[in-house]
Amino acid sequence: MAKVTFVIGATAAGKTHFINETFDRSQVDCLNVYDYQQRVYAERGYENHIPFGDLFRCLMRANILLLEDILSRLASDREVVVEQTFYKAKRRIAYIDEIRCRFPETCITVYVMCPSDALWLSNLKNRDMERDFQQVRADRDGIEFPNVSEGFNAIYQVLDGRAELRMDPPQPNLPIQARVELAEEAGRIREEDEARQKRQSLLDSMKERRFWHYCEVCGKKEFITAKEAFESGWDYPPDIGYFGLLGPRTCGKCLLKDTLYWKIQTSGRIPIVCDGDLTPDELVAWNRIKGEPGSLLYEEA
Repeated sequence: MAKVTFVIGATAAGKTHFINETFDRSQVDCLNVYDYQQRVYAERGYENHIPFGDLFRCLMRANILLLEDILSRLASDREVVVEQTFYKAKRRIAYIDEIRCRFPETCITVYVMCPSDALWLSNLKNRDMERDFQQVRADRDGIEFPNVSEGFNAIYQVLDGRAELRMDPPQPNLPIQARVELAEEAGRIREEDEARQKRQSLLDSMKERRFWHYCEVCGKKEFITAKEAFESGWDYPPDIGYFGLLGPRTCGKCLLKDTLYWKIQTSGRIPIVCDGDLTPDELVAWNRIKGEPGSLLYEEA
């Protein structure tokens, strides 16, 4: 019978140690979600910093790759042990639904790492992460403990290395609600992807199409291409700066020191635009910049 074992829990809860002590790695395939996350970060060119807006997508992509490998191992009659976080029931159910669809008779077991604060703090000290203890404990408290209604055959909690069977009463509505949330989430992601693609197509078109160029200093405006603007001396995206980000928007004759960008950068404060500090003309320019490139496609009334 095919078998998958999940070992889940927060950072430094002892997942890897438990796997090493409990399973013979020569007899089972051990997969760690962390390895897949690092692969995705590398594929997308992220090293030390991951944009917040892309973090969720990176984690979801890593989960997809991990699930694909689990299914591949099961197809080869290999027993699989998976190290995951799996805080939320809906994430576990997404995996279990796919596994059950492909391999209905699979035995799926989960171990939930529940170390004492003393052991957890010791683990964090070994990783030089002692300062993160409160955050890690908050992550632990946010874990939705697995339930048999998710599709598990057996559920264990691991208390300082000691595994105990824990089968809480079934929650029949749990998978129903989880699948609804997953469907809604998939819909949101699809809409976001479509919006991103639409915006990227618009940005790409700005290299060739004519659009309105407004000088924020003298008020001059021209309906020209980016190439024509650049050759005329305009400071304007996409050749100078970026659409939607604060920067000079001037014709070839006006000076940088008279722009909103210069005012913000030389204010002596944190360079953040506060609408209440702007003159009426500056506010018009700032709102136009925030709405770029769409705000440049039609002449302002």
